[in-house]
Amino acid sequence: MIPVNRPAAVGNAFDWIDDINAQTLMLRRAQQEYVSNNPGKIRWNARNLPEPPAQYNAYVDPVTTRIVIEERKLGDHSAQVNELLDVKPIDWIQSFNASLQFSQAYVSPNWYQGGNRSLLALLNVVYNVKLNQKLHPKLLFETTVAYKLGINSAPDDTVRSYNMSEDLFQINSTFGYKAVRRWYYSANLQFKTQMFRSHQSNSDKLRAAFLSPGELNVGLGMTYEYTNKRKTFNFNASISPLSWQMRTCINNQIDETAYDIKPGRNVVNKIGSSAEYFMNWKVTYNIAYTSRMFLFTDYERFQGDWEHTIAFNINKYLSTQIYAHMRYDTTTPRVKESWHKFQFKEIFSLGFTYKFANT
Repeated sequence: MIPVNRPAAVGNAFDWIDDINAQTLMLRRAQQEYVSNNPGKIRWNARNLPEPPAQYNAYVDPVTTRIVIEERKLGDHSAQVNELLDVKPIDWIQSFNASLQFSQAYVSPNWYQGGNRSLLALLNVVYNVKLNQKLHPKLLFETTVAYKLGINSAPDDTVRSYNMSEDLFQINSTFGYKAVRRWYYSANLQFKTQMFRSHQSNSDKLRAAFLSPGELNVGLGMTYEYTNKRKTFNFNASISPLSWQMRTCINNQIDETAYDIKPGRNVVNKIGSSAEYFMNWKVTYNIAYTSRMFLFTDYERFQGDWEHTIAFNINKYLSTQIYAHMRYDTTTPRVKESWHKFQFKEIFSLGFTYKFANT
């Protein structure tokens, strides 16, 4: 056999990279030590660096059709970024939320406990526009337009196969001028009515229709506005010692006296006081709780509405909602085997949702 000569040791092929890194580190340390020990020999540092040369922008003036040369301010970095990105301030913050929820139950005819099958569809659309208070800190303006429509099957109704469980078109608007801290001198407006006709069960008698009833409230007073830093909690409360309420009933088939309107008339005006609050709390990333209360009194009658909505977002397009509405009205006529002045409604549903916002 012929012996083969091999090197005594084989080095790493990347040792030269480690050598360069070690040399660079050694040079930096030497420079730092020299600067520390000889500060007088250093000509320039961050405090006395000369100003950079001026830079200019040239453009054609559309009015004089002449070339204009202006110096570019290098220190205004934010202006350069805004110019490059074309960033414009947003005066109005807008949001849109629409959901279509369903609730369904099926009971076979021979079910041992009895019962009826049912189907409920609930449409909820909310549009909100608000003045950006970071740009206008002394002004408060917010308007919300909402529409809620609920239709459910009515197997026990001999006249029609469905009825309206919810039909509410509502506008809430607040305008205020800052008084102190989070308080604003304010004017509040609320308008609500329903869009379609609704009838009593097993009857052709009309119960409600468009502007029958309709309600408009305008109040003057103070508003308190609070939003936390994380934008997960918003609270708005208004107190209006001077408030005007107008109720309408324009459909002749509906008894106007049920809405505190004198016989033969379509409108009633009341002067009194009102209070309102709105709260929106994002409990977690997929759970939101919304509450609204409105109170009005003309010192002869009292009316109050308190709404609650809990939304569970399963994903971007699916959600579950629990909606509860409590109402107290001293003019409500008595109904047999039911509460007199207190009314309550609750809806649980599952369905689709869509959201949009410009911020």
